[in-house]
Amino acid sequence: MPDLELTRTTGDRRLYTLEGVGSLRLEGLASWRATVQTATGSWRLARRGFTGRRVEATDVAGTLVGEFEPRSIRRGGLLHWAGRELELRPASSWRERYALADGDSELALLDAKGWGKRPVKVTIDDPERIDPGLLFFAVFVARALAEDAGGATAAATSGAVTAG
Repeated sequence: MPDLELTRTTGDRRLYTLEGVGSLRLEGLASWRATVQTATGSWRLARRGFTGRRVEATDVAGTLVGEFEPRSIRRGGLLHWAGRELELRPASSWRERYALADGDSELALLDAKGWGKRPVKVTIDDPERIDPGLLFFAVFVARALAEDAGGATAAATSGAVTAG
């Protein structure tokens, strides 16, 4: 499968699509929530907790279907989706690139940055192995991790500049 990109739609700064998969609409001031629509279902995604590092996905009935719990020290973390335990692990030391892995098998590679016209590039070898809801959940989490890393870098840079 060719690479996919989460792309902002023309005329709506809060609506993004993955061609052939579905759409993601950002909600709230800080974009900590989103609604995902695909041919197979609809989900609500939200960052939770004081720091917003934990992410949850619920179906239309409000049932918890997905959770992401970040590691405390290193990047990435455990991702649960519909009873499956997966891992979102760093795939690059220099960029916010993550592999969505099921054991030793990589389901998708996500190259993320903060929100913009094309915030996440996705590479999938076998689209049959990944549920569209899971793919959007991983995309939302990877983008959140990239946004958090960008904020931490900016804070460290401004602290170094003002301290000097």
